[in-house]
Amino acid sequence: RWEWGSANLAGGKPLRHPLGLILGISAVVVGHAFLLCYFFLHRRRCLGDTMPIQSRGAVPYVFSEALAGHLAQPGGFLLLGLYLTITWVFDLLPDAYYEFEGNIRYTQVFACLVVQDLVQHVMHRVEHVAHPKVYKVSHKPHHKFTNPKLFDAFDGSVPDTAIMILLPLFVTAHVVRGCNVWTYMAFGSTYANWLTLIHSEITFPWERLFRRIGLGTAADHHIHHKFFKYNFGHLFMWFDWLVGTYRDPQFVWGKEFNVGV
Repeated sequence: RWEWGSANLAGGKPLRHPLGLILGISAVVVGHAFLLCYFFLHRRRCLGDTMPIQSRGAVPYVFSEALAGHLAQPGGFLLLGLYLTITWVFDLLPDAYYEFEGNIRYTQVFACLVVQDLVQHVMHRVEHVAHPKVYKVSHKPHHKFTNPKLFDAFDGSVPDTAIMILLPLFVTAHVVRGCNVWTYMAFGSTYANWLTLIHSEITFPWERLFRRIGLGTAADHHIHHKFFKYNFGHLFMWFDWLVGTYRDPQFVWGKEFNVGV
């Protein structure tokens, strides 16, 4: 069984075995590598046509330089890796998360994505409206990107990541308590990649279908970066629909956004 390690905490309780943690981080790395390869080809129109979301065009950048900055963001994968290590090794997750038995539980993956986005939506709103000082030190650095590109996804502040990503992750784990190792891995990889994709500066072929059923798209998220007070959701627009903060990108077609995005 690969659940408990041999090292002990001060109180005598053993630390969790790192195998599941290593597999989980590896799954995110491999999934993200596939995403970046796809985006590299899609950006060069090797996989079909695409267009910039905003009418002023995409911000020009050198792919290799932007990629290096993306991977090195202290408020991004480094902080996420630290969170995953601490919560895993020090047994801060529900017991089921350490179990290797069974396969991916897709209903649990979906539940994790929904709960994560709900809590993240709430914390996103809190950062915007709680107090100007809270916004200034947390979320404002990310809002310097009014025309974001994919590699801006994790370019923010450490407090922003802690409030809007790590806290929701911890809450989600303790609300959706039935995930095993494989389910947790599938959720983590899906979440990290989806959060990256919605910051893309160009369109993807699935976005019109996604928008019809309320799944978050890059154009939806560009609305938030451009106008600030709409589309606080990331993976789903359902909660913005419910509270009246959703704005469809079609409303600014031919103005700030290109027609058809």
